[in-house]
Amino acid sequence: MGGNVVWQGSPWSYINGACEVPLPGGEQIIVEAVKGPEYVPIKQTIALGAGQMALRLSMQRWMDLRADGWYAGDTRCHYLSPHGALLEGQAEDLDVVQLLAFQENANSIPGMLAFSGQQACVEAPHCAVVVNTLNVHAVLGRLGLLHCHRPVFPLVFGSPYDSDDWSLADWCAQCHRKSGLVVWCNALEQRAEVSAEALADVVLGKVDAVEVTPSSASLAPLYDWWSAGVRAPIVGASGKDSNATILGCMRTLAHVPSVESYSNATWIEAVRAGRTVVTSGPIIELSVSGRPIGSTIEHTSDATPFKITAKVRSSTMPGPLEILVGGNVVARTADFGEMPHTAGLEIEASPKFSTWIAARCGGSPADAGFAHTSPVFVQVDGKPINDLALGQSIAKEIDRTIRWVETSGVFLLERRKAAILDVLRQAQEKLQS
Repeated sequence: MGGNVVWQGSPWSYINGACEVPLPGGEQIIVEAVKGPEYVPIKQTIALGAGQMALRLSMQRWMDLRADGWYAGDTRCHYLSPHGALLEGQAEDLDVVQLLAFQENANSIPGMLAFSGQQACVEAPHCAVVVNTLNVHAVLGRLGLLHCHRPVFPLVFGSPYDSDDWSLADWCAQCHRKSGLVVWCNALEQRAEVSAEALADVVLGKVDAVEVTPSSASLAPLYDWWSAGVRAPIVGASGKDSNATILGCMRTLAHVPSVESYSNATWIEAVRAGRTVVTSGPIIELSVSGRPIGSTIEHTSDATPFKITAKVRSSTMPGPLEILVGGNVVARTADFGEMPHTAGLEIEASPKFSTWIAARCGGSPADAGFAHTSPVFVQVDGKPINDLALGQSIAKEIDRTIRWVETSGVFLLERRKAAILDVLRQAQEKLQS
């Protein structure tokens, strides 16, 4: 029952807890089952008795993130039916699945009729499927508009559909009108020569979060943005668009404090506040001076050092655990315990300049056992994070988009061209100020 998926080179089936399979009696069979990173995988060799009609196996949970206020979500997948996404979301132990409708061509918008915006389209205990939209310009960028009160049209603009008389900033503004969340999708893919308006929108705070997927090329641009003072948390998405990808293979863990009750709205606000971890499986924790992920810490350059603590737990072997300060690895360990594989780091730091601190497992999203926290920002002597050289470098990257708008964009309305150029130049001014 349900869809199949290719995992580790073999076909698997999603089931709702029960299935029927014809098997020869009197034979030994190997049964394997998995249910997300919080359950111990099953792999048992079983001898079937003659005429045996049933097997009953039990999945054991080895940790419970919900009890600690952490809720898992996949912020982007496509093509699934809502009920198919619900089956897969339950099997992968996801609390929320964001199924994004998009304009495939002039005549087809897969998923659009199921749009649910701020409400679940379908749900079951501990899993909700919410249908929102992916809005695309081929050059300027791709935005996931989550928790929207209504679809934001047009879903696509620019060649070959229409002129370029629109902007990503317009999409952001409409999404934010009723507490929507804007995610820059494919932000860390290998970017073309022309940069994206989305980068300027991140700088200006119009984009709320940056997506990390298994195919994200490098985290180096993200580190540069944080070091230039751009405060954009990260979210994890599978980007699933076929049965060759596992839903939730890259997921977002968002922390909803105990003073709030969990809902789709509080999960969205946890993401907006930067209380997120992106992971392909390992559960990573970070505390800076006793403050959690997403915090801003006030510090003085002559104050006593504060403590940075990072921990990881995983049912599979994670990548090395590292603490980063301003993009530099300041502590590292690959000394993991037995299953569950655990490790910890604890160091002291007293930065002289404003910076950011994060923890990660594995250096790249393509690495096995990858996980990464959103940063904790440290503001020293009341001064903002501002690496001027990086700011100027990002401003030059935005220059390429300005040149594209001025020389290649197709604008029927001069005021629309002026509006997008104004957004790009505002971002440059902020970076260079």
